[in-house]
Amino acid sequence: MTLSSMTERLSRALIAGNARAEISGLAYDSRHAGPGIAFVALRGTKVDGHDYIERAIESGASAIVAETAPPDNCEVPWVHVPDTRVALAAMAAALCGYPADELSLCGVTGTNGKSTIAYLVHYLLNQGQVRCGLLGTMFYDLGGKVVPATHTTPQSLEIQQHLATMVGNGCRALSMEVSSHALDQRRVYGLSFRAAVFTNLTQDHLDYHSTMDRYFEAKTKLFEDTAAGEKGKMIINGDDLYGRKLHQRFESTGRVIRYGMAVQNELRAVNVRYDASGTQFELEAKGRLFLVKTPLIGAFNVYNTLAALAAADAMGLNFRESIQHMKTAPQVPGRLERVLEEARFSVFVDYAHTPDALINVLQSVRGLKPRRIITVFGCGGDRDRTKRPLMARAAEDGSDVCVLTSDNPRSEDPQAIIADARKGFVGKSFVEIADRREAIRTAIENAREGDVIVLAGKGHEDYQEIQGIKHPFDDRKVAAGFMRNLRDIRGQERLEKIRERELREQQMKEWERQNMDAGWGGEDGPP
Repeated sequence: MTLSSMTERLSRALIAGNARAEISGLAYDSRHAGPGIAFVALRGTKVDGHDYIERAIESGASAIVAETAPPDNCEVPWVHVPDTRVALAAMAAALCGYPADELSLCGVTGTNGKSTIAYLVHYLLNQGQVRCGLLGTMFYDLGGKVVPATHTTPQSLEIQQHLATMVGNGCRALSMEVSSHALDQRRVYGLSFRAAVFTNLTQDHLDYHSTMDRYFEAKTKLFEDTAAGEKGKMIINGDDLYGRKLHQRFESTGRVIRYGMAVQNELRAVNVRYDASGTQFELEAKGRLFLVKTPLIGAFNVYNTLAALAAADAMGLNFRESIQHMKTAPQVPGRLERVLEEARFSVFVDYAHTPDALINVLQSVRGLKPRRIITVFGCGGDRDRTKRPLMARAAEDGSDVCVLTSDNPRSEDPQAIIADARKGFVGKSFVEIADRREAIRTAIENAREGDVIVLAGKGHEDYQEIQGIKHPFDDRKVAAGFMRNLRDIRGQERLEKIRERELREQQMKEWERQNMDAGWGGEDGPP
């Protein structure tokens, strides 16, 4: 593909040099530059790609895309653009053949609930005979081929490559999480969403956005882009403070659908009932009343279910059939996922890593009426430090016992992270164990019958990142291992008690036989 054809949909792009240069690939890392590759210089929070242009040229890059004008006597074709992130998204779409044009897209944004809603929409579409891909925190489904997720929302180049693979594998739709970072960095530029979902907004990522207002404005970009299109529906949590702000901003489009439990919502859940087997509620929608049943537990999953049903409807699925499919919705990996159901006590693994998410999870667990709630949690390193004491406060308020441990410390000292979180405790029982494996073992070995243990923060993750190295670590597998060991020990103890009882009974029978032979017996009994 020529450089000019790759930039034909990119406004305000000035090409210096050979506009007909053949381009076979794009790179935003100079180490991947080479013949046939156009190097796109991105400005990051820590590294500026413009500083690596010379290195890319030395590696043989066939073109440069930059926010600066080309230097004098530049021998490499140069594309001067106002925003290289927008340029990367547009050029990647062109290079991959505009695969998004062949797909119906659902994008989910918000602080909490993105993964579950995207996962449920993916499930409902596939159940409705619409082959659907998935891009999200848990994994990427490229249309039958599942690969590990590298980011909640990949860079625009990888997004377009994944979409092309999905189209090639027969997908007709995509459900994806859209992070605030991705929106701020224009990774989804040029994508037209048929359904854009807003879940909620609570404190998170302030290390990047600085303020809640900036965080909110980043989220609104998904809805600005959707409103600019002709067909996209905006599905907004009408019970959330920022959701109401979002509704006010886009109400005039006539394409906003609110969901929640308050009376003003177009999709409203009433008469909600929870138990250990799932959740049931009545859904007021489309002027009718529907009975919804789902194996997912908790109030926050009522919101997730409502959002998924609304999105599936906007994507063209039969509403009543989607409600029926919710009865058999699969367990969302790492989202209130239960470990070894036959145990004397329950262990749930959840991804909750914000104060609001942890509050919601613990409230849901409290609704199961456990004897005690034991919460094992930590805080991520190299992330917003101000939410660490808030996490401790949320854990303490919702639990009977807290175990403060490590999450993904990354480059930080685990003890320093724990010290930050500790400030949020005001007096309830808690213990500090920096080693997460040891913390989980301690919680399990001290659990009593009827207790519920919540392992919060890592959810589906199968690693723990320490000093730049991802060590294998899965809360679900670690907990299951300790539970099996405990079960084996207790089973052995029960077996030994049974054997002791049988031995005593045999001894008593032998004693009775011997004494009957010796003339003892009758009412007198043994001496």
